[in-house]
Amino acid sequence: MPDPLFDALPVPALVRGGDGRLCGNRCFLARFGSADAIPADLAEAPPGTVREVATGSGAGEPRDLLVRVGGPPWVATVEDVTDQRRTARSLDLATEKLEEAYHTAKLGYWEYGIRSGELVLTDSALAVLGHGRDRFASGFDALLTILHPDDRPRFGNMLESVVDNPKRVYVEYRVHDGDGRVRYVSSSCAPRLDADGRLTHVFGVMMDSTERAEAAAQLEAAKQRLEEAYRTGHLGYWEYGIHSGTLVWNREAFGIYGQDPERFEPTFDRLLDILHPDDRLSFGNMLESVIGNSKRVYVEYRVLDPAGDVRYVSSSCAPRFDLDGRLTHLFGVMLDTTERARAAEALRAAKERVEQAYRDLQDAQDSLVQTEKMASLGQLVAGVAHEVNGPVGVALTTASHLLSRAEDVKRQFAANALTRSALAGFLEVAQEAGQLLVGNTERIASLVHMFKQVAADQTGDERRTFYVREYTEDVLLSLHTQIGSSGHRVELVCPEALQLESFPGAFARVLTHLVRNSLMHAFRPEQSGRIVIDIHADGDDWIEVVHGDDGQGILETDLPRIFDPFFTTARHAGCVGLGLHIAYNLATQTLGGQLSAGNAPGGGAVFTLRVPRQAPDLA
Repeated sequence: MPDPLFDALPVPALVRGGDGRLCGNRCFLARFGSADAIPADLAEAPPGTVREVATGSGAGEPRDLLVRVGGPPWVATVEDVTDQRRTARSLDLATEKLEEAYHTAKLGYWEYGIRSGELVLTDSALAVLGHGRDRFASGFDALLTILHPDDRPRFGNMLESVVDNPKRVYVEYRVHDGDGRVRYVSSSCAPRLDADGRLTHVFGVMMDSTERAEAAAQLEAAKQRLEEAYRTGHLGYWEYGIHSGTLVWNREAFGIYGQDPERFEPTFDRLLDILHPDDRLSFGNMLESVIGNSKRVYVEYRVLDPAGDVRYVSSSCAPRFDLDGRLTHLFGVMLDTTERARAAEALRAAKERVEQAYRDLQDAQDSLVQTEKMASLGQLVAGVAHEVNGPVGVALTTASHLLSRAEDVKRQFAANALTRSALAGFLEVAQEAGQLLVGNTERIASLVHMFKQVAADQTGDERRTFYVREYTEDVLLSLHTQIGSSGHRVELVCPEALQLESFPGAFARVLTHLVRNSLMHAFRPEQSGRIVIDIHADGDDWIEVVHGDDGQGILETDLPRIFDPFFTTARHAGCVGLGLHIAYNLATQTLGGQLSAGNAPGGGAVFTLRVPRQAPDLA
């Protein structure tokens, strides 16, 4: 039976019974149950032995007991250290997790003892600084040696701030790592006080912020380059806050709008005030388009500067969103396009003047073509009149002679003096005169028919089928006077049955211009030239007209411009330089063919006209 005094102890205790087993007092049994979980060898343990035992309570919860062996009679006190051990284990686990967090986040821990001067750095802190542990054998002074000279005052101010006014502060500084490279370090600094509130340590966390600092430096450099690009390119930047209503301009934007940064406050309402009234709607549509569709748009609008002058501005507009995808700002770039817009207006005006001049030139060309038609008709009339004068004169002379002889016969008949021989002579003269009159009258009729046909063709644009040789002969006949007076001759080589379904008037005018060109330019004054017009079929669908002469040819430098309007080598002789140009247009546009010029190997110029057997319909 236990000793009553032992059993009344207010703390859990153990004693060795008569049987050598350990027995607990009432307090022990109430808290921990039986003493069976206590190792039996403790009964033989010498005084002063301390052992930690894990056991369970009546509820079966594990407990940590601290057993201290005293002197004889053998008594051991028992202390429940479960909560302390759990707290210690939790603290160890938290420390492990904290160290793991430091390692994962690449955070370093440091601690500096104010009185001892001891500097403690974790392995991750050494990694942040880029040095081995042997570097800091001398403590705080070693840290100062690796600090960038320009940042030592900042680091010292951080420590002084914590010492003088204990609170957590933050600082970023630079250090030189083991390879001499500069590293950026972001560090916190906080005080640690003892039970009496006295500062004993300064500690904190550090992080390698080199990449962030370099990225920030690159970003700042990019920002400066962008601002320099804005200045160099005279580009304005603007930003409008959707919710705040704030409008921000850079300095170039003020210059683009012609406003003084010291006097003009950029607000949306004031921007609307300086917009040209006719462009406010388009500017508003630009903003609505971005807000409604969230995409970049472009617009050109006009503004009025303080002097009242109109300025043209080209601007882009794009959206900016927050992290949740909500539209927060509109921003863009603007450019002063006043000079370009005015140049475009001047260009449009010049284009309109050129187009008007072109229309006037076309009208003048049409007038010249019509004049050329009438001139050709006039020359045709002159040629036909010359040809008709001969047979008309013969017919008139014959008729006069016949009339005179008839009057003589009439007088003789009235006086009964008409003899048989006189009557026979009159009849012979009358027969000869009749033959002459018939022949010359037929010649006149043929000339008049040719005149009517060629004149109708040259003044109209009727399409019909005609025999090429017969029609070409009529054209050359109309030019007979000019050809004859020039002293040159024209030879025609063409099959009789060759037909062409085309515009004979245009065909005639092309031939006329080619012949006149040769008569005017091909031959030297003392030369009696020869012109050959060779017309033949070129396959089943084309007819080729080769117009050649034995004159002095065309200069090689003049060939590329031979069909240009107003180009002539005989302006001194009154030539305008439109003949070949008109011939080229008629050949390519009306007849649907080609006209080319060159020189023959033996000398002289050659013009080749190719026309389809069936001309295209005129549009």
